[in-house]
Amino acid sequence: MMRKFLTIACIYGFFGIAFGAFGAHGIKGKIDPERYANYRVGIEYLFFHLVPLIYLSTQHISKRLNLAGWFFTIGILLFTGSNLLMTTQELHHINFKFIWPTTPIGGVLMMLGWALLIIHSLNRSEK
Repeated sequence: MMRKFLTIACIYGFFGIAFGAFGAHGIKGKIDPERYANYRVGIEYLFFHLVPLIYLSTQHISKRLNLAGWFFTIGILLFTGSNLLMTTQELHHINFKFIWPTTPIGGVLMMLGWALLIIHSLNRSEK
């Protein structure tokens, strides 16, 4: 089994709760409403993508599923991380705009992870 992805999902879940609570109680009303909405998207995408990581932790090791897990892991980090840093600029006063390309790269990696799960699912149904 690929337990490393369960550990990663648990770590991301822990930080997702922490950043979600910080967003709801620490920054709401302190940053522009559009930025706050974008902040929430980052948190939501983090949690949506814990599901495939947990699923992967229950599967037998395969190259395809391992790659999917790493696509999700890195995609979540890039998408959510860059999103949170850029949307909270009003609080930390650091212009992280230069990292904007990592947001769509993270999104593409998550999509690739889903694509590999689709292929895995189709191959399993044929057996």
